[in-house]
Amino acid sequence: MQNIEQVIKRWITWVQSERQLSTNTFLAYTKDLDQFLNFITHYQGGAPTLKTLEGLKAIDFRAWLGQLNENKLAKSSIARALSVVRSFYKYLDRQDILHNPIIQNIRSPKIPKSIPRGLSKSQAIDLLDACEEDDRDDWINRRNLALFTLLYGCGLRISEALALDKKDMADTVLRIKGKGNKERLVPVLPVVASAIKKYISFCPFDSGPLFYGEKGGRLNISVAEKQIRDIRRRIGLPETVTPHALRHTFATHLLETDGDLRTIQELLGHASLSTTQRYTDINREKLKQIYTKTHPRS
Repeated sequence: MQNIEQVIKRWITWVQSERQLSTNTFLAYTKDLDQFLNFITHYQGGAPTLKTLEGLKAIDFRAWLGQLNENKLAKSSIARALSVVRSFYKYLDRQDILHNPIIQNIRSPKIPKSIPRGLSKSQAIDLLDACEEDDRDDWINRRNLALFTLLYGCGLRISEALALDKKDMADTVLRIKGKGNKERLVPVLPVVASAIKKYISFCPFDSGPLFYGEKGGRLNISVAEKQIRDIRRRIGLPETVTPHALRHTFATHLLETDGDLRTIQELLGHASLSTTQRYTDINREKLKQIYTKTHPRS
């Protein structure tokens, strides 16, 4: 007879091998399931068994979601938790362990549609120019310029850029391993290749990672975020200017120059076109602003 601990361990193994989630996402998944089981423990006055899980009703699942809401969790976090528990129940069903289809019919909270915030063309140029005007060691300035030029010129996630090794760098194309270990090819603009070559020629470390920290290890995301934070404050750019904002800027500026949505989707590594379509909302918003500001009857 299987017990719940054994089943959970097998589900975790399945998630690791089949879903190929990032470390952070995997940890969030296991935390969500653990939180759900802890809730059921207190809600029903005892550690849940497989029989307990099979007998849960819609009111029980809604009580769990209600507690998440009372705990002030973001709607996106609640939606993810519900998705995780649904996935767990689907796994139990496929393995003929138990059958409880009720949770599949529980409605997920509606998540407000967010529009990514990018930089204007002049802001992007100001940011890159400011990298060369810093008063720190010259190789660090060149590293920052190379990194931010890469993010803006190729639309990479900051994690993707910092995972690159020098051997990955080619003159015309990058092979990027993105979310879910999916690979994509990203063209490298001459200006990006030039900035990286100049940085490499000044970098005191000659093997391994493409982007180094001051002490010789791979550059940390938090350090890269601090670098861009220091620059934006020095030149008066808004707080929304982050490494990830450069990726959004890449997509927005391509769309503004009649870039094709499908092509942009491939370049960004989005699994769904609907994710890429958020950038069309930015363009619509800009058009509204221009119309309101300039039309004589507005």
